[in-house]
Amino acid sequence: MKKIFTAAFLLLTASSVFAQNKITYRVNGLNVGDVRAMKQIEYQPQGNGGANQYWNFSTAKELNAMTISQAENVATQMGNIDLSSRNTLLAVDEGGEKTTYFEITNTEKRYWGLSNGGVKIEFEQPIVDMKFPMAYKDVISGSMNGSYITGTTVEPITGSYTSEADAWGTLELPDGNIYNNVLRVKLVKNYQQQAGSLTYTIQTTRYQYYAEGVRYPVLIVLENHVSSDCNCSCGNYTTEQAYYLPGAQAETRQLLNGNSVADNNVKINVFPNPFHDNLNAAVSIGRAVEANVDIVDAAGRKIKDFGSYNLVEGENSLNLETGDLVPGNYFLRVAVDGVNYAKGVFKK
Repeated sequence: MKKIFTAAFLLLTASSVFAQNKITYRVNGLNVGDVRAMKQIEYQPQGNGGANQYWNFSTAKELNAMTISQAENVATQMGNIDLSSRNTLLAVDEGGEKTTYFEITNTEKRYWGLSNGGVKIEFEQPIVDMKFPMAYKDVISGSMNGSYITGTTVEPITGSYTSEADAWGTLELPDGNIYNNVLRVKLVKNYQQQAGSLTYTIQTTRYQYYAEGVRYPVLIVLENHVSSDCNCSCGNYTTEQAYYLPGAQAETRQLLNGNSVADNNVKINVFPNPFHDNLNAAVSIGRAVEANVDIVDAAGRKIKDFGSYNLVEGENSLNLETGDLVPGNYFLRVAVDGVNYAKGVFKK
């Protein structure tokens, strides 16, 4: 049975009027301590932008997994970033040795660079990855001048970028979920990178698909095209990858049996996060209902079951004893009417 998640919109004529999905700071701003368990799937070409698109990944084979965790950055200097700023500075672990660095304000998401093993890339001024709010046809562009650093060797990067909310439509994913009114944000970076006597010309394109009410993109597609004046495969190649977020139905509306909407409006806040032996959760819900609460790991395996709770309409306070959990990244999961709502948590 496929679950269908939808935001209401009204098609009137060929020029449609709809309740447009916007990316906002309140819903989509990155949070310290959040964890996302992504699954890598087969890549497929993304096609053109525009309205009323249909992206079908339902039959894409799962290839691998990647866990993304977000920690507060208090030490790593990137470009001209102000580490004493009141803005949120995040070091985002994207699996393996790769860490990307973002600055989050209530108006922008700014990308300052990355570290990967012994390599560091930093920009003199950040790439404005996204603005808040961001809606269909919004465009951001700028220069991306910086440095490619290996050990004590520093070499220049020069180029430009464009971030555009270039499409909206319906997205179907391998877990059976179908999302309507999905907003796609396309970030294209064109730059040259010096490495010794070689000059590399690089174009990277990242597509992020945002479903209404879901904090993080439910699908990320990456395309990387590299050419150089080296007559070798290591200097001329293309890579293409796709990752999706399974079961990302939290804070969305579920259409049941094709004709009745159950608007639970579930929201989960946890504190402290990171936590030690006790985790407090504030679960807000639109109606009284019985819910099951548990802890799962990044692979979705149940680690601790807290049993069922009779939730009242409005906010519910839960105090959960977690002393027997080993330190690590988890998800607090609340199941309502067969739908799972989850919040990333980290135990110190």
